[in-house]
Amino acid sequence: MSIDARRFRILVVAGVAMALAGTACRHQAQPLDAAGGAPENMRGVVSITGTSFEQQIQLRTVNGFTRLLAPPADSVALSRLGGVEIDVHGTGDGNTVHVTSFTAVRAGGQPVVDGVLTADGNALVLQTRTGRVTLGNPPTALRQMIGARVWISGPLDAGPNSYGVIVPRP
Repeated sequence: MSIDARRFRILVVAGVAMALAGTACRHQAQPLDAAGGAPENMRGVVSITGTSFEQQIQLRTVNGFTRLLAPPADSVALSRLGGVEIDVHGTGDGNTVHVTSFTAVRAGGQPVVDGVLTADGNALVLQTRTGRVTLGNPPTALRQMIGARVWISGPLDAGPNSYGVIVPRP
């Protein structure tokens, strides 16, 4: 066999191997549903593991840990929620959830409301996924955060309130 025939055979074998490897690794994320053994909506506490170089965001549930993968902006927001209980919606792929949305629900054991701060005249309003909540006696620092996504705990109509920033104001 000539050198050119040998090179050709090696290239063909390598090409076939690469094509097979590409199709073997290709898979689609499946929606989380009862048939897949995982709920469509997961609730758990955000846990940040690893180093700043290789950080992983996980959701700690009663069943263990699930890795959360999200677009960069959502990953940054989720990393600010370490220790906060959240609801996560997404698609599952093994022990990983590809996050499509999330909402903070508890911080420090207390219920929270998750939304974007807006102003309505002198009133400070939290725009949530389900509606608007006027804050009765918000912390003064929140007035400088119009446009930020935050979680707020405590009596929203009278205060005092605790809060945490999920996404800083633009």
